[in-house]
Amino acid sequence: MNKLDILSSSPSIYFLKGKRGKNKLGGFFSLIFVLLLLALAIYYIYVFYFGLEFNLIYYRDNFYSYFSDEQKEIIKEPKSFDLLIEKDNNQAKIIPYLMDYNNKYKPVEKCPDDSDYYCFDLVFNHLNKEGNRFLLFHCEDNCMDSQGNPSQIQISIYTQNIELNHSNDNPFQKSNLLGDSLTVATDNKQYINLMAEFTPILYRSSEILNTRENIFINKYLNNFRERITFHKGDFFFGFNLVISTNCDIYIREYRTLLDTLSKIGGLLSPLKLLFEILIMFYSDYEINSEITKNVFSKIKNYEYKLVNHIPIEKNPDDIDIKITNQNKLFRKKFNINKGEQYFCGLFDCINCVKRKRSIKILQICSDFIQTYLSAENIIFNILLFESYYKNNPIKLSSNYYLSKINMEIENKEIFGEDENEEDKKDEKDVKEELIQMKDKN
Repeated sequence: MNKLDILSSSPSIYFLKGKRGKNKLGGFFSLIFVLLLLALAIYYIYVFYFGLEFNLIYYRDNFYSYFSDEQKEIIKEPKSFDLLIEKDNNQAKIIPYLMDYNNKYKPVEKCPDDSDYYCFDLVFNHLNKEGNRFLLFHCEDNCMDSQGNPSQIQISIYTQNIELNHSNDNPFQKSNLLGDSLTVATDNKQYINLMAEFTPILYRSSEILNTRENIFINKYLNNFRERITFHKGDFFFGFNLVISTNCDIYIREYRTLLDTLSKIGGLLSPLKLLFEILIMFYSDYEINSEITKNVFSKIKNYEYKLVNHIPIEKNPDDIDIKITNQNKLFRKKFNINKGEQYFCGLFDCINCVKRKRSIKILQICSDFIQTYLSAENIIFNILLFESYYKNNPIKLSSNYYLSKINMEIENKEIFGEDENEEDKKDEKDVKEELIQMKDKN
């Protein structure tokens, strides 16, 4: 079951006087990681500040039940149109009229800036109680050609339409003129009715850097519908507006600050994991080879000049021992460019033998460290080291903590004494014994 354990934490041990195993390649990858994370953070904050990302929801609903009365007032505003009449060779005299709710007619006036176009406004019949309801055409002269057939005229009707731009604060943007062209016969026995169908839009949008909501309402030209009836009357063509009962509803929600921070935090873990995987196997080679190199270096130093009577309280690393040229040469030989051999060696076919030898040395270093660098070996070797210089065998009673552990194992109980006083007494006895041993030496 020990091999299946992936949850237990690793033992705490310090390498090369450092709290963590560090190397130059890890520092390089860490710098790249920090710069990359900083760049992503700046990018997402920029996107949040200028509202470049948002969630958009679209659906359709009946605007009669969904719109408020104030919103309906905006929907039923009249629409402006431009009209162009292209006559045939017969030069029929066509007069366009506007009919209001009182069934009164008045001629359509031409646009002030262009003499060929007519300008007029129309309202939606079933939403308004006043205004121009219909555009009607009447032929007064030259309605028939020389053969007695009705004249054919070309009619073009245009209006300013809108288009949606979800990236702007106000999504409604004016587009080019949109309309329809058709050929109509000047026959008062046939009546052609052209209807322009509009669709309402309700656009709800949150504000950037704010929790408030804005509502935009408009309508757009959906299509033209044509209907033909046969009856005798004064008009042969009519044009009016209808509005669709279904409306387009858009809901735009900008990214909040919390969403932005969550997105940046969500990228932190996978990026860190990626760089940790890149450095994970190399870091083992780096640490193990550095420890082995330092062990070899100290062994060479001690072989050069034997040092006796080293005080226990003094750190052996602080002892000044002259390093010979031969030892310096050994250190130079041990310096392997681990990063180059580990990462770049795969692409260097010329130095394949050199890379194979370097990897072999690194693997042997790892085997060496794995064999000897264990907690029990470290503690046991320390005790052996102390006993060697003290000329004293290892005893459990010589260490306060080991003696306490042994006492608990053997279930020794001392009655009639307070436990705290017993601990103090044992600790005092151990210290006195250590002092006596030191005086004897």
